[in-house]
Formats: sequence, C-alpha cells, structure tokens
Amino acid sequence: MAKVLEKRTNILFDMKLWNKLTRLASERERSVGDLVRTAVTRTYFSDHINRERREAFERIMKLRTVSKEKIDYEELINYGRER
Repeated sequence: MAKVLEKRTNILFDMKLWNKLTRLASERERSVGDLVRTAVTRTYFSDHINRERREAFERIMKLRTVSKEKIDYEELINYGRER
C-alpha cells in the first residue's frame, strides 16, 4: 500500500540544480518530489548515517591527544623552521 502524502511545501531551485534533478529523476524513473523526500530522510533521519557519524567522531576524539603542559610556541616555531 502506497504512503499517503499529507503535507506540501514549495522549494525554489536555481535552473542548474533543477535541470540536474529532473534529469536524475528521469534516469531513475522517479519524480523530483520522491528524490527530495528520499534525500531528506537519508540526510536528517537515517539512524545508520547518524550512527556512522557518531562512531567517526568518537574515533577522532580517541586519536586526539590533549597536552596539559604549557606549549612553548617559540620552540615549536623554531622546530618548524629547522625542517
């Protein structure tokens, strides 16, 4: 059974993007509205994507080191100059 669509919105696109969307919709035999609804769902409401982003953030945070020592910027600059 098909979903009943109950709400409507108007979205303004520039011609370049509109042409790309209509071409893509035609290639996939779908409507532009269906492409937009799918993109919104995947971008904002996909648990899979949100989980991947959260896991990536956690991996990055584990790799970051926080130094509690005061940084000697002059030494750091001179080190960079020597390289």
